[in-house]
Amino acid sequence: KKLLLRDIDSLSSKGETGRTAVLNIIMQLRKACGHPYLFEGMEDRTLHPLGEHLVENCGKMVLLDKLLKKLKEKGHRVL
Repeated sequence: KKLLLRDIDSLSSKGETGRTAVLNIIMQLRKACGHPYLFEGMEDRTLHPLGEHLVENCGKMVLLDKLLKKLKEKGHRVL
């Protein structure tokens, strides 16, 4: 939410600067989906640093977790 509200004025502007601002917002949102703890104040410091919350809060890790579980069930070996 903070990412969108930070550049809300640039969304309504027209021209090249408005387009660039929208692309910047899109890139920030993509970063937030893949790496949620890159942004200040998002990580709960009371949790274990290598806990399950890392998998639950990152789209890439959720996919990798599901993939590894299925591969292990089928007897595959993974490096």
